[in-house]
Amino acid sequence: MKNDISENIKQALAELRDYHTKQLDLGMKLFKLENRSLYMMDFFTSAAINRSMAQCSGFISLIENRNLICASSILRLQIDTLIRTYASYLVENPHEFAQKVFKGEQINKIKDRSGELMNDAYLVKRLSEHHPWLKNVYKETSGYVHFSKKHIFSVISSEGLDENGHLNANIKIGPEDQDTPDEIYIEAIQAFTHVTSIFIESIQGWLDLKSRS
Repeated sequence: MKNDISENIKQALAELRDYHTKQLDLGMKLFKLENRSLYMMDFFTSAAINRSMAQCSGFISLIENRNLICASSILRLQIDTLIRTYASYLVENPHEFAQKVFKGEQINKIKDRSGELMNDAYLVKRLSEHHPWLKNVYKETSGYVHFSKKHIFSVISSEGLDENGHLNANIKIGPEDQDTPDEIYIEAIQAFTHVTSIFIESIQGWLDLKSRS
C-alpha cells in the first residue's frame, strides 16, 4: 500500500520525518547538558518527547496505509501532548507541576498561575492566542476520537441522483480510504507537522532555561 501514495504525500511525510529526528536530538540533549542537575521537568519532558515520537511514527504509518480515520485520531493525541506540555509554562512552579503529574494528579485539576483550571478547552484557548488555527484543528480531530458523524460520512460516497431522483450511494467498509483526495492527506500531514513544530519549540524553551540555570 505504501507504493500507492503520491509523490506529494511522500514529500509532506519527509518533512514530518525530519521533525521526528529533531525530537530525538532534543531528548538526547536533555540529559547531556554538562554539570546540570536532573529536575522533575526533565522526566516530564522526556515522557512528552517519547509520546510525541511514538505518535509521529504511528501517524506516518497510517497515512502510508491510507487510514485517515486512525491518523486523524493520532493528530488529536499529538495536540493533547502539545497542550499538556504547554501547561507547564502557565504555572508558577513547573517542577511542582511535573511532580503533581508524576504522582497521578490530572492536569485538568491543576490551576495555572492565574487560578484557572487547565482543562483541554482552556489550554487550547490559551495556545490559540498564538496559533489561531489550532482551535479548529482540535475541534475537527476530536470528532475522530469520539464516534461521530465523521465516521458515518467516511463510509458513504455519493454518486448523485439517478433518473428517478433517487440518491445513489456506495458504502465502504474496511480500514483503507477510498477516493480520498491527496489534498486531504497533505492537510492532515501539515497540521501534524505544525503541531509537532510548536511542541519542539516548547521543549527547546525548557532546554534553554536549563542550560542557563
